[in-house]
Amino acid sequence: MLRKLFLAIIIIILITGCSVERLDISSYDNIVDNILLKSRKLQNSVSQGYSYYIPRGLVIVNTDENNIVLKDKNNNSYFLYADVISYYHKVENSYEEDNKSYYSRKIVNKDVKKSGYLEINEINGKFFVEAMYNYAKIEVYATKSDLSDVVINVSEILSSIKYNNKVLRTTIGDKVLDYKEANFNIFTTKKSTTNYLDYIEKYDSGAAGEIKSNSRDELLNDDIVDIEIAED
Repeated sequence: MLRKLFLAIIIIILITGCSVERLDISSYDNIVDNILLKSRKLQNSVSQGYSYYIPRGLVIVNTDENNIVLKDKNNNSYFLYADVISYYHKVENSYEEDNKSYYSRKIVNKDVKKSGYLEINEINGKFFVEAMYNYAKIEVYATKSDLSDVVINVSEILSSIKYNNKVLRTTIGDKVLDYKEANFNIFTTKKSTTNYLDYIEKYDSGAAGEIKSNSRDELLNDDIVDIEIAED
């Protein structure tokens, strides 16, 4: 009798564990399907050659050309980089899913001809999120308890990226902007926080100069701002 009870307990634990893991993965799939793949038409922030939406609760703490650092209410740092060169030349996404990662998914939206990926790797007890979509990439290093919120924020930002082709034709076509400092390929994952943490530490220490809040109070308290930006 005790043996049967013991086996029953083991089976319940195994089934429950598998269910939790499947539910966890399914939740990220749902976020991708219902947020990232749903194009956001309104933006509330503009950078060089593109606009995007910053979710409520996030603020810009620094910008450096096309590198943008944001923070959320839990002090998680988001490193956003838009690869306007790859967008301009329509470089194809070369990501391949990695079954060794905590989560790995290649994302293809055939309706709007956009693609990317979401990959999450566990590193030293925390989780390194690398998400790329529509030629923009975001990296975040967060605890598991913050992971779902982080993926939601990342998905909202990336789903809103909207490029201004008229501006890019001028800046890239005439080589007005210098993009030689781009330090990584957005189409491949780094699977390491080394460069990310170095970059974030640079701004947390104030080494980059004055913090640019981009109207912190407005971003936290105002609703979405409709920014008109031409695509053609």
